[in-house]
Amino acid sequence: MRITNNLILRNSLAGLQINRAAIQQLQTQIASGDRIATASDDPTGASQLMSSSSSLGAIDQYKRNIDSATSRNVVEDSAFSQVTDLLTRAREITVAESTGTSTAASRQIASKEMESIFNSVVAIGNAKLGDAYVFGGSQATTPPFTSTGGGATLDYTTTNPTGAAAVEVSAGLSLAPTHDGTQAFISSGVLTSLRDATRALAANDMPGIAASLGALDASFQEVQSLSGENGARRNTLDITSQNLDALKVNLTSFRASIQGIDIEAAVTTLVTKQTAYQAAMAVTSRVLSLTLTDYLR
Repeated sequence: MRITNNLILRNSLAGLQINRAAIQQLQTQIASGDRIATASDDPTGASQLMSSSSSLGAIDQYKRNIDSATSRNVVEDSAFSQVTDLLTRAREITVAESTGTSTAASRQIASKEMESIFNSVVAIGNAKLGDAYVFGGSQATTPPFTSTGGGATLDYTTTNPTGAAAVEVSAGLSLAPTHDGTQAFISSGVLTSLRDATRALAANDMPGIAASLGALDASFQEVQSLSGENGARRNTLDITSQNLDALKVNLTSFRASIQGIDIEAAVTTLVTKQTAYQAAMAVTSRVLSLTLTDYLR
């Protein structure tokens, strides 16, 4: 085989370019701290990085969903607490006005306070978080309740708010962070019992007052049950959030183990390759400078 200067030159340059590319790659890795810049650096590792990035993105979205759901849950918890206090006061009024010491005049006065309690509960049922009504169900942009009339004609209208929106808080787990307005204020009997108690007091209807007392007690128990369900949902949100935090830490650590570079080892390798590259440059320069006379010596 005939070896010419051109062949020597091509082989020498090819070797130098390979060494130079390896040095540049190491320099880039050391500067960024990342072992993988392109998929060709490590196809398997790059695939694992893409998968973990997708998982981390999903975790961040789940966390945002949980934060939103928790805010709604907190509003409902406050609403049930306020309704509980108002029902307690309504019962006290009803008990006081159902005794023989009460009068028609005292019942008229009591009906005014009861009407105020009713309107307060309607306002709570129309609580908003941002632009949405918390108890609006599928009609979250429309007030679910409206008070009408007064005294013996007190009443309310409703959009029959059902279908509390569920949110996905982790893979395969979705939950509605609140009850809808129908569950919280209609099916529970809260608005109806307060309305009927107000009407009975305003009309000086003693049998009606006695009957409303039992209805108020039943509504109170229903609200306590709903409040317990709300607390259970809050616990689910908290536990799920903690699990996602732990998973995110593990995934982040996994990514670091794949992507991260051992700086000390990389610097040592870089110095070795740079030394070898400089030596190769010197040898190549020496070989390429030889003449025919040098070969004939």
